[in-house]
Amino acid sequence: MAEEANLKSTVESTMDNKITIESTKNNKTESEKKQEESKVTIPPPPEKPLPDDCCGSGCVRCVWDMYYEELEEYNKLYKSNPDVKPS
Repeated sequence: MAEEANLKSTVESTMDNKITIESTKNNKTESEKKQEESKVTIPPPPEKPLPDDCCGSGCVRCVWDMYYEELEEYNKLYKSNPDVKPS
């Protein structure tokens, strides 16, 4: 009987340790997920249009207008997160 009680105690202790280890792993995973979510990735800079991409007829939404708007957004992202390298 004493051996059974010791064995049962050992099993319960092992189970408690396993649960503690698993919960610690889960906590680390959750904190790692939060860190990953908080990381900001900066997209590559916009592609500059080729000279032939513009028709030269004064379109309201010229490819150059779109390029400079995208470049401005890119620069804002990059300046607000100087530690992050562009992808």
